[in-house]
Order: sequence, then C-alpha cells, then structure tokens
Amino acid sequence: MSSVFDDIRASFNRTNNSSVQIILVNVFVFGGLFLFNFLLSFSEQTQPIVGVIQENLLLNVHFTEIIKHPWTLFTYGFLTESVWALLFNSLSLYYFGLLMQDFLGSRKLLNVYLLGFIFSGIVYFSAYHILSASKSEFYLPHVLRGASAGVYAVMFAAVTLIPDYEFYFFRLFYIRVKYIALLLLALSFLNPGYGIINLGGAFFGYFYIKLLRSGIDLGSPIEAVADWISGVGRKGPKKTFSAKKYSHSTVGNVSRQETQAQDYHYNEQEEIDALLDKISQSGYNSLSKDEKERLFKVSQSKNLKS
Repeated sequence: MSSVFDDIRASFNRTNNSSVQIILVNVFVFGGLFLFNFLLSFSEQTQPIVGVIQENLLLNVHFTEIIKHPWTLFTYGFLTESVWALLFNSLSLYYFGLLMQDFLGSRKLLNVYLLGFIFSGIVYFSAYHILSASKSEFYLPHVLRGASAGVYAVMFAAVTLIPDYEFYFFRLFYIRVKYIALLLLALSFLNPGYGIINLGGAFFGYFYIKLLRSGIDLGSPIEAVADWISGVGRKGPKKTFSAKKYSHSTVGNVSRQETQAQDYHYNEQEEIDALLDKISQSGYNSLSKDEKERLFKVSQSKNLKS
C-alpha cells in the first residue's frame, strides 16, 4: 500500500506531468464525494449536508444561484457524473494530454484544461438562458458537472497541433486523432447538455492553439499566478522543462517508416525540443517569427508521429 502512496506522491512531485495530476485530482474528488454521500446518507439529520455540498460544487446556471456561488464555475470542472465518465475522461486526458505535453509542455496543458471548462460553463450559461428566453421546448439541465469540458479542450488542442497523428488500435489499424475527436464529440450530444459543454471545450482548445501560434497566450495570467504562488522568482537553481522524446510505442505508426525516415525524425525532434525548451524558459513570445513558423510546420509533419 505504501508503494501506491509513494507513486501518487511522485506523480505530483514530477514536473511536466499535468495530465496524470489532473486525472488523479478528478479521481480523488469523485471518490471523496462518493464516500461522503454514502456516509451521510445513513441518517436523516446528515442527509441535508449532501445537498449543501452539491450546491457549493456543481454549476447551477440559474442567475440567483451563480451569483451566490460564483466559485462553482471553477469547482464543477473537477466533477464527474459516473464511474464510466471518469474512466473515459481519464483515458482521453492521458493519451491526448501526453500529445499536447510533448509539444507545448505541462503548463500549457493545465491552462487549456482550466480555461476550457470555465469557457464552456459560460457558453452553457448563455445557451441555457437563450433557450429559456425563446421558450424553446428543448430541455437542458440547470445543474451539471464539467470535467469532460476540460478534457475536450485538451483533446481538440492536441488535434489542432497534430491533426494527422495516428493512434494504433489493438495492433490492428490506425486512426487519425482528428477523426477520433470529432466522433467522440458527436456522440457526446446523445446527452445534449454535456454535448454543449463539450463543444464549448472543443472550441476553446482549437482557438487556444490558433491564438498561441499568432503569439497570444490566453493562459499567461494563470502561469503568472502560478509563478507567484510557487515563488519561481526567488533566487535558486532554475528548473527547465525537457521535452519527452517520442518512443517506438504501440501508439503511432513509426513502425511503418524506413530507417532513413527515422533518422530524419530524430533530427527534427532535436530541433523541436530546443524550441520547446525556449518556450518553457521564456514563453512562447520569445520565439522569433521564423521559429514560430518552424514550430507550426513541424506540428503538421507526419514525421513526428510516434
């Protein structure tokens, strides 16, 4: 048991590991709330506490409720409705999150996740009240959980970076990530409420990368606050981010490349690693115009499939 706790602690201490850290936070929140609800359900005197907890964590898009509990626009992004949804979110965030981390680093992934579900909450709030004002018969729930919105933001940010990357399923066939993401987004509309917040997350992930390529980082305020909290400005050894090398895993199609193409891949990867190191140390805006164009071209290259 101690080794499990050691692994969890190591996951939070490890740099460039936001995807796993977000997964663990979502798992702990889901398990903690389930345990609280279970324990408090035995007594009629404690049952109202469950409602109070939910009232302060779930996003309620009624005007009066969101004014009284504005922090729920943040807390709802770590809540999941079921074990199956938690499993889906964890797998999606792990695979698509690693792709994004390889290119832009862990902090950008966290930016996209956080801002993605906040943006989605605003989109859902707007859609709900527009439909209510139009007296539409289309029903949307007024209370919801939003972890999937952050997941879809990360998913579509990764797809925007490398749309032609391929996942290798069951060692049988390859599918490009852009088709997987679009299919999952379409299926999420089987529940219209979650379809809308997932769509909001997808749009945010897409536009975040588009704006980042033009030199605008929407997540810079979050990074500034994180730097202030962690005291990065204090004197001491400076931590740097080292981009992960692409490996010959079962996720990708490098097995179909010839040796000469692999050599070219590693030369190109060394160049992209240098650009990522520069971004992690000085920010995206520190790149020259030529370097930004080079980063964009490499992100579209099939030679970076693992």
